[in-house]
Amino acid sequence: MHILLLSRPVVNAGDYLFTARSLEAFENICPDADIQTGHISREYELDHLNQFDAVVAAGGPLYDNRFLTEEAFPALRYAAKMLPKLHFLSNGWYGPDAEAGSLSNYRFEHNVKKKLSTIEKRGGTFSCRDFISEYILRNNGIRNVTMTGCTAWYDYDRLGMYEPICRGRVRRILLSDQGITKDPAVWEWKYKQMENTISLLKEIFPEAEFAFTFNGGIQTKYSEAYNLRICGLLRDNDIAFHDISGSKEGFSLCDAVDLHIGFRVHTHIHCMSRRIPSVLISEDARGIGCNTALGLHDIRDFSVDRGKIASNSRMIQELEYYLSDLMKSDFQLLTSAYVRMNTVYRNFFVPFVRRIGFYDKG
Repeated sequence: MHILLLSRPVVNAGDYLFTARSLEAFENICPDADIQTGHISREYELDHLNQFDAVVAAGGPLYDNRFLTEEAFPALRYAAKMLPKLHFLSNGWYGPDAEAGSLSNYRFEHNVKKKLSTIEKRGGTFSCRDFISEYILRNNGIRNVTMTGCTAWYDYDRLGMYEPICRGRVRRILLSDQGITKDPAVWEWKYKQMENTISLLKEIFPEAEFAFTFNGGIQTKYSEAYNLRICGLLRDNDIAFHDISGSKEGFSLCDAVDLHIGFRVHTHIHCMSRRIPSVLISEDARGIGCNTALGLHDIRDFSVDRGKIASNSRMIQELEYYLSDLMKSDFQLLTSAYVRMNTVYRNFFVPFVRRIGFYDKG
């Protein structure tokens, strides 16, 4: 079995994480398969694609009109011609919120929908990292859809564990940065949310040591000025910060902490997969989708009023109450999420990957 595994890591550490976990999934579930990795944005000749038994597009917010074009994903131009089936593994929807109207009204453009329908008719399959993404696909007429969770849910050293590894006093805390900061119009309230988050955590955990990660880098194209302002806030609070962009290696910082609290979905997922207690504050539908898929309490940094995104004035209070409950339970409130991860892995993720690898013919 010869599989071409495509993903699209560029800068963000989370993209490298789910790419590595996708490869690990095939190595563990389909150990006899020969896997070649590649980048989704690369141009591939049809003859090259036809050398494979399956082509897999892994992870990321691919279920979006912007990312399902032939310019962004050149292999799609061969959707009706190439011999291998095209499969989507643990992809998601890139929506600004999860309001009922936003979900129901989202429509794939005609050319995108035609491509996806062609892929499905030719035996291709679609899996989603959360139920929101599954709804988007089904509401756009795609039927061969499975909710498998994100590939990064599954750490093969910790699968089967149902207990958080941190019990008792929290000595080390990791904060992850905000990802939705390209628009200067949101900078003031985003900064205030981060400032208030740090103040709350310093109050609740006065003896804890803090660290902070920028998953997508500091000197970014659109957010550098904002990120540098956050760096100043961190220095004022004696918090060390790290740029972990460009690889998955920075997630090793998580293994040295007792608790993660922050805004980055894949830092949260990495910690949950390692059974490190974690709280994700949602910035858009990706965070909401992750929290709800895992059955976790969803705290949002934003509110929606007549279609406009604004600051959630209740965020800090919600975070305070949730942290109190987590601490009272000795983080046992997270156990149900670990159970769900293992259940989805066993009942949905493994069968989906096995069918790609021709281990199961269902």
